[in-house]
Amino acid sequence: MDSNNQIIEPTPYDDAQWLWCADWCKKKGLSPYDSKNWADAKFEYLKAHEAKERKG
Repeated sequence: MDSNNQIIEPTPYDDAQWLWCADWCKKKGLSPYDSKNWADAKFEYLKAHEAKERKG
């Protein structure tokens, strides 16, 4: 190990979000490996789930 004492925090991983985004890309015929497509999918996911929480 190098001695710069840098701590890297893991990013929380959300399986449900990942699956939803991958599915969204697939339905649109887009590649989930393209960062633009993934950003669009994540935007749609957050929009859909935010609306659900407001109704809740």
